[in-house]
Amino acid sequence: MAGLFELTLDDVTGIIQAPQPEDDKYSRGVVGLAVGSDDYPGAAALAAEAAMRAGAGMVRLIAPTRAAELALHTRPEIVAVPGRIDSLVVGSGMPEGSSADITARVALCELGDHAPRIIDAAALGDAPHIGGPRILTPHAGEMTRLAQALHLPGADPSAWAEALAAHWGVVVVLKGHRPEIFHPEGLAYRLPAGTAWLATAGTGDVLAGLLGALGALRRLPQWSFDDLAFTAAAAVLVHQEAASRLSRHSGAGQPGPVLALELARELSPVVASLVGQGDEDDS
Repeated sequence: MAGLFELTLDDVTGIIQAPQPEDDKYSRGVVGLAVGSDDYPGAAALAAEAAMRAGAGMVRLIAPTRAAELALHTRPEIVAVPGRIDSLVVGSGMPEGSSADITARVALCELGDHAPRIIDAAALGDAPHIGGPRILTPHAGEMTRLAQALHLPGADPSAWAEALAAHWGVVVVLKGHRPEIFHPEGLAYRLPAGTAWLATAGTGDVLAGLLGALGALRRLPQWSFDDLAFTAAAAVLVHQEAASRLSRHSGAGQPGPVLALELARELSPVVASLVGQGDEDDS
């Protein structure tokens, strides 16, 4: 994988398969969201909207009352009780110093050892204690703080992200205008630049929910670092394309502002364009 730096949406077509007549909400993939807090309740609504718009069969939300009520008001399909899940998103919309809360929420998740974990925001520093196949999603500021805490070698966020992937044995998505994805062997993908209008509150929560959905939808029995990196790259590309479409629409043909909830809702047509067609019967 190392050395394959460029990737486009065409390269990830077929990453998930169309649902089949025998599928149900469980076989489609169940995403667990240990996200949101009383301080930042919106993260739960945004991540859940993104996971559903990306095609997950079910979203289970493990969150305090205020975040859960807001998310359920936005998306009544959410199941707000623990149970079996196929991928986990943890940390989005939680304040710093949430380690005890993170540990408690993760303990409620019925998650197999080989299911992917998407670790975001306040949970980044807890990654070694979460275990399993992991994708970390820091932005440059979070990466800088991790580098300082862990005394990582290097002089910039890219170097630190590469060092972190090797140090913890994880995949790292370094978010930014031109995202980079690292696995323990080094740089896996340097992706094209996205629209700068993506730099707004909540879009990272949307990416986290989208990543959780792709992790659940793929349902791989084992996740290699290459699998994790490719899935992460696909999610970033879908996120960027949805933002680009939304920006052009909001600006009446010119680039314009992007709002996070609208971005989540724009994921569906982009994901649909990437679905591998099986034997789905639409009659």
